[in-house]
Amino acid sequence: MTMIEIGKKRNYIISAVIIAVSFIALRPALAYLLYRRAGDYMSARIVPDAARSYEKAIAFNGKDVDSRNWLAYCYSLMGRDDKALVEYKKAIELDPDDAVALFDAGMIYKKAGDLKSAKEYLSKAAVAEKSPNVTDQNYKFFTKSAGTMLEIIAKAEKKRAAP
Repeated sequence: MTMIEIGKKRNYIISAVIIAVSFIALRPALAYLLYRRAGDYMSARIVPDAARSYEKAIAFNGKDVDSRNWLAYCYSLMGRDDKALVEYKKAIELDPDDAVALFDAGMIYKKAGDLKSAKEYLSKAAVAEKSPNVTDQNYKFFTKSAGTMLEIIAKAEKKRAAP
């Protein structure tokens, strides 16, 4: 191998390393841009495109709880509650006190008629600690709503049990 060939090979390797490092450094920014784009689609009620953008955002940052919650919400709007539950559960794995994911998972179970699972998730949502992934407004809304839904389920069960 000549010195010129060695030099070219070295330059290719250096270029590949620079590209790879740049891509890794830009991942959070790309994830954020995709998250924002998905939000624009949601504002325009273009749910399938929003879902695709959230999926891409998660591909760049798999630990983004917000993107997972919104993706699950998109799936639910599209009638794919099975896929929505998978994403809500992943969000809960990442943040066990995410009142949004806990509440929404509980509501999907309630809609499916699985009251045991619904009560489990809604109970967790009602007593969830304030998570940094959830705004104060959402935290108050979802914890209060979870308590209200638990009361509604309890009344319905009591009414069903009465002769």
